[in-house]
Amino acid sequence: AMLRSRGQHQTQSGGHSLSKSYQALFESKRSGADMTSQRNIFAFLSILLFVALLFVIHSHSKCEKSATTLRNSSSSSSCEITFSEYKGHQYYNKESGSVGTPKCLVESKWMKLSQHSVKFPGSKTVFDDWLWIDYHDRINVLVEDQRVPGEERKFLVFEQSKYALEGRQSLAIIGGVIEPGEEAENAARREVAEEMNGLQCGKFHFLGRYRTDVNRGMGWVNSFLATNCSRDQKAKSFGIDEKDEVGAPDTERQDLTSITLSRLKEASRNGEFLEVQWTATVALALMHPEVIEAAQ
Repeated sequence: AMLRSRGQHQTQSGGHSLSKSYQALFESKRSGADMTSQRNIFAFLSILLFVALLFVIHSHSKCEKSATTLRNSSSSSSCEITFSEYKGHQYYNKESGSVGTPKCLVESKWMKLSQHSVKFPGSKTVFDDWLWIDYHDRINVLVEDQRVPGEERKFLVFEQSKYALEGRQSLAIIGGVIEPGEEAENAARREVAEEMNGLQCGKFHFLGRYRTDVNRGMGWVNSFLATNCSRDQKAKSFGIDEKDEVGAPDTERQDLTSITLSRLKEASRNGEFLEVQWTATVALALMHPEVIEAAQ
């Protein structure tokens, strides 16, 4: 009986041990499965975070390359705001008082606004907030119409309005930008050919080169009087690709008209040329010997 009881006890004890072993093995497998699951979740989250980081970097890069109103500290121009690159003349003159290095604030293909430091000769004061506008030099041309024997000489002008003219109509003459690398007279001849429907002029009388604004710049205006004009001359190519041209055709409506010399003088006296560059060029042309002698 004692042996039978001991055997039963050993059998029960062995059963309990085997049960515990199975339970430990199950717990071990479940623990391993949980760890594997945790690793998979961690790997998935890591990949998701990496993809999100790449998206943020890519989006930031696209914003940095957006052309218009971004700080352009990495560009060659080092301009605060860049719409497009300005390739015209940039003013700096020590004799007039330029000191230090100008700081570019805004630029486009048309102009560049910079902050200059200016110290006038004989003065100890330095002006560090001198705003300066670099703008392409321009031409203005008063064009004589093709002459008709026995008739009063006539000149070609536009009737038009412009954005800054407060909705008013004005008489105007040819004006345009001197493209980078282009000579002033060549620019005048090109603009006449483009604006006057193929009119070619034999003589271009240079009337002078004048600063637009003596304190803020805005480039120089080169004034011309074009005479001996006709429409039967062979058109000349000026070798400028339209897609590279800074100047562009006017978007405002403009009507070309031919007026007599007498009417031109009257319009000049009455202030019918509302832009000062037009007024100055017309006045200079009216004082030119070519016009004065013809009127006598």
